[in-house]
Amino acid sequence: MEQYHNPDESQVAKLMAADAQAPVAALNLFWFAQRAQYQPEDPEYGTAAGDVSGSEAYAAYAAEAGPAIAQLGGHVAFSVAVDQVMIGPQSMHCDTAAIMVFPTRAAFIEMLSAPQFQAASRHRKAALANHIMLHLDGTPFTSTS
Repeated sequence: MEQYHNPDESQVAKLMAADAQAPVAALNLFWFAQRAQYQPEDPEYGTAAGDVSGSEAYAAYAAEAGPAIAQLGGHVAFSVAVDQVMIGPQSMHCDTAAIMVFPTRAAFIEMLSAPQFQAASRHRKAALANHIMLHLDGTPFTSTS
């Protein structure tokens, strides 16, 4: 399977053209690296703090990015280990599936440029061997009825 870590230009363009006020949920499929892969520009590179598993690096990302996400009204609806691929190729067997919810696409876009989120993203990049994100209609996750 190809590896993914960031959206391409056409995916960003589609996000920017979508209804900014519509709620959005992001289904994330995570494949953790066995060991975190921090880069030379990261403070953890070559230190004991960087000598962690991918899942430990992702936990550091969640702890740092969580407050920035919450400030924008976002939250994790759930995050669970994946048991098996029931239908589809075995290459799609990931470690964890999670749904993150934002009240609007504008809030999601704002998160991407928030300084606290940007700083925390080094942990996400170090943690993941692969990442697939699917945007879903967020209405079922944000409706109060």
